[in-house]
Amino acid sequence: GVADLDFLPVRGFVRGFMDMVFAHEGRYFLVDWKSNHLGPGPGDYNEEALCGAMALHRYVLQYHLYLLALKRHLARKVPGFNYETHFGGVFYIFLRGAVPGRGVFFDLPEPALMDRLEENLVGKGSG
Repeated sequence: GVADLDFLPVRGFVRGFMDMVFAHEGRYFLVDWKSNHLGPGPGDYNEEALCGAMALHRYVLQYHLYLLALKRHLARKVPGFNYETHFGGVFYIFLRGAVPGRGVFFDLPEPALMDRLEENLVGKGSG
């Protein structure tokens, strides 16, 4: 869990970057490619395996932090940006297992969750 995170100043938790942000039909999407080896075949990249890898490597926390940064950036750069109508979701693509129906984790965090995250990490009224 979060209590197990090691926040040593030189090691940091999130050392990566958002791999890609793209817009499609008026909605923005966040993409992160992963090279994790979950097994030798496509069946090793099913929904259960992806959810396990996402939890084990704390990618869920990672993409929420990335998404908060992206949300705040888009709010400043895109006229009339509204998370609920302009954000389309998060894709974590596990390259070793990316075949039709496998290897892609998707989430679209609820607007209320993102509002609470922003409030707790940044503060109220700091849009």
